[in-house]
Amino acid sequence: MRPELLRWIEASVGPRARIVGHHRMDEAQTEMHAVDVIEGGAALTLVLRIYGDSERLGSDPWYVPANEAAALRLLAHIDVPAPELVAEDLDGQHCGAPALLTTRLPGAPVIAPTDLDAFFERAAAVLPKIHAVEAEGLVPEYAPYVDPRELRPPGWTERHELWERVIDVVTGPVPGGERCFIHRDFHPWNLLWVEGELTGVVDWPTAAWGPPGIDLARMRLNLAREPGPEAAARFLEIAGPEGHHPYWDLLDATDGLAEDDRPTDAEEAAAWERLEAYLEQVLALT
Repeated sequence: MRPELLRWIEASVGPRARIVGHHRMDEAQTEMHAVDVIEGGAALTLVLRIYGDSERLGSDPWYVPANEAAALRLLAHIDVPAPELVAEDLDGQHCGAPALLTTRLPGAPVIAPTDLDAFFERAAAVLPKIHAVEAEGLVPEYAPYVDPRELRPPGWTERHELWERVIDVVTGPVPGGERCFIHRDFHPWNLLWVEGELTGVVDWPTAAWGPPGIDLARMRLNLAREPGPEAAARFLEIAGPEGHHPYWDLLDATDGLAEDDRPTDAEEAAAWERLEAYLEQVLALT
């Protein structure tokens, strides 16, 4: 990182702050750097998230660092293991692009847990705490990335009738019900674990005011693709039916679907097959 950027981080932490280490992290939606700081004798572990995709900043309503900053401020005094906001550079004056400096939580994602039920129980237990956050008017209203009326079955599928049935549902009446604070991208890659305990829920730029069923749907969608529909069904059994509606499962499964999406290898083709089996499972509930 540039010297002036390191100086901004130190100034943001405190007058006696001194950076003792930093390295580039694996990237997700943003460029990420782990930063270790000593301030007044205390060791701090931080993350600098830089929103460096200028094209996406101008076109993606859910790639907005101010949204993530607002969500983290709302979570600051809530019993949810989320990063704490330390500083923000929303105009990119110091970081060269909009950026957030947050605390770095311990742990790592667990994609293939040995005890699925324990994993599901701990993951599901944090959702009511998220959904209870008072956030109406303080975060964006939920909306899908793609207008359902623009959806078409993917060109590669041999199950056009299945996708047409899905599209019929998501272009139909939108369910009523509760609206609350939602993560919107709640899935295994955004959960951190240490020795079977949930230590972090990260990646909050898509937080919104919307249906709680979207958080259930996003987790179920990811589980349906890997390890399979049975895991998606089991997660719902453990999480409970509150907030769930098959409409949200189907909407989230098609959100962002492109007609020319196609598997690139045998592993991805198998994941799409599992997804289609999941869609059949969800349609049976409508």
